[in-house]
Amino acid sequence: MLGKTNLWLSHLASISRLFVLTLYWAFIAPWRERHAGFDRRTVWRLMDETGVQSAPIVILIGTLVGSILVLQTAYQLQSYGQVRLVAGFVAVAVTRELGPLLTAILLTGRVGAAFTAELGTMKVSEEILALEVMAIHPVGFLVAPRFLALLVMLPCLTMIADVAGLLGGFITGTTLYQISPGSYIDTTFRWLLFRDVLSGLIKSVIFAVIITMVGCYRALIVEGGPEGVGHATMGAVVTAIVLIIVADGIFTAILL
Repeated sequence: MLGKTNLWLSHLASISRLFVLTLYWAFIAPWRERHAGFDRRTVWRLMDETGVQSAPIVILIGTLVGSILVLQTAYQLQSYGQVRLVAGFVAVAVTRELGPLLTAILLTGRVGAAFTAELGTMKVSEEILALEVMAIHPVGFLVAPRFLALLVMLPCLTMIADVAGLLGGFITGTTLYQISPGSYIDTTFRWLLFRDVLSGLIKSVIFAVIITMVGCYRALIVEGGPEGVGHATMGAVVTAIVLIIVADGIFTAILL
């Protein structure tokens, strides 16, 4: 048990060092280094791959989550004659918690796994070693653009998930439970505060850091050929999801 704890702490320390190095190459090196390590066009391409191409599934999941929340909460509120309050419950639950959390978990499986698989394959095929031979820093060339892309796109996707969740709840509440559209919208805006949306966006930034750092770190330490890449990808997804849930609990307690 002690050995596993020490191993986890060692990995966390290494991820922290990678994070500091990534911050340097993402925000400082472009102004100080002659060769910043990555082309800005790479960031745009990764933003498209991680964000734009993830939008349809995020919209689908967000809409379904909003509908399911209405079905679950309205069923309970009906017995108290307060079914119209379901709009407020859905608005707060989606923006504070479910929007950022489910979007981050979805991106972990779709984007975080891809980061680990791509960079892990480069590691075992010695492409990363070739970059170092050419005096190109691997963190600046490979990790920093992925970090910037996800740091921008995950909050954007979280906002999309929030809107989709509210829309899904609105459609379900007004059609299945005969809540008037005006009453539903009025209750939503009376319950929903700016700090609810802001707390979800703050969480999404933290989640973006976790997904990128864990995925890239596991790739950079991969060993054992294609089999090692598979194990690293699985480990990166599991580790990132666990850390996301832990961070969510911590920041929920802090922000409330």
